[in-house]
Amino acid sequence: MDGNEAKATPCPDGGPPRLTRAGIVSAILVGLVGAMVIFITPGFLAVIAQMTGFDDDQLGYLVAWDINSMAVTIGLSTFALARISWRKAVAAGLALIIIGNVLTVLVSGFEATVAARVVAGSGAGIAIGFAFAALGRAPNPDRAFAIYLVVGYILASAYLFAMPAIMAAISPQAQLLIFAALNALVLLTLRTLPDGSKDEADIFAGGGKIDMPYSVGALVSVFLLFFAVVGVWSYTERIGAASRLSPEVIATGLSIGTMAGVVGAALAGMLPRTLGRSIPITLSGIACLIGFLLYRGEVSPTAFTVGTILTMLSWNFSQPLLSGLCSEACSRGRVVCAMGSIQTFGSGLGPAAAAATLVTGSFDLMIYGACAALVLSVLAAVATTSRARKVVAS
Repeated sequence: MDGNEAKATPCPDGGPPRLTRAGIVSAILVGLVGAMVIFITPGFLAVIAQMTGFDDDQLGYLVAWDINSMAVTIGLSTFALARISWRKAVAAGLALIIIGNVLTVLVSGFEATVAARVVAGSGAGIAIGFAFAALGRAPNPDRAFAIYLVVGYILASAYLFAMPAIMAAISPQAQLLIFAALNALVLLTLRTLPDGSKDEADIFAGGGKIDMPYSVGALVSVFLLFFAVVGVWSYTERIGAASRLSPEVIATGLSIGTMAGVVGAALAGMLPRTLGRSIPITLSGIACLIGFLLYRGEVSPTAFTVGTILTMLSWNFSQPLLSGLCSEACSRGRVVCAMGSIQTFGSGLGPAAAAATLVTGSFDLMIYGACAALVLSVLAAVATTSRARKVVAS
């Protein structure tokens, strides 16, 4: 084994080997190409709309199939971690993303395009699941995941800002093929990933009591948050276009909002533990509600930018806090592992539900529905946090 490969350096506690720096880079790249559709959902829909001419509700259903396919294979990957080679699994996932993007370019018609995105989404879910498992082996997992999010949002922000120029210079078909080529390049880094299955414990084997009300409350809150936010986020570019905002204004608003997501995640990481979670999650929910409501009716350039900033800032502020809730629900990691699949299902079903509301010819019904889901998410999180305090006190 050469110096670039993942070395079997055991943890001090006798656990699985930690990742090398090259392994961390590989895991981050695998996770980024897997989750890129989620990072740049408005831009992805704009590319598909330009290429196919699909209307808004078709676009919502299309991205829902894509992301829900990710959710299914993330869940399946969780069970496969201790059973199959991680490198071979990730290679298969990247190959499916490549095939799915090529098929998206070659096929025509809504059903065939959906089928192509299911192929790509399935591969993306495999990539995300195994990448997250690998990042969990980093010497400092919190830092590794933070780097993953920061790099992802910076790249997404840069793409969304440059989107008008890119779409004017490069055809949507060429963009999808370029993305397929990037996945092929990531394949070259897989030697640095651990093989995983040889030393990964099966977290679903054996017993272990789980506090079901606590676990269900945490997972319901996560699901509703992603359902609400991704449903609106997916249509942000379309909302701006419907208000006749210029492509440059839309691109600037989306890129600034995406960078606000980095700030939100950083702020959550700096919160003192003594503050608890209820108040920060409630304040974050109020900020997100304001962001949603700014998208109603005829949206001005300022309202569009501020709405996007508040939405992305609050969403990424809440995510670490809810992840902490899920982590505490089960010391063996089963609930937080399930969270990855649950939040992806929420991300997929949100745009589908939003698409069903567009028969009114307005985005307002979608926005009010997202507000209701967001309020329920906050209530579930606060109730779960209160239960956690009672359990600790007893």
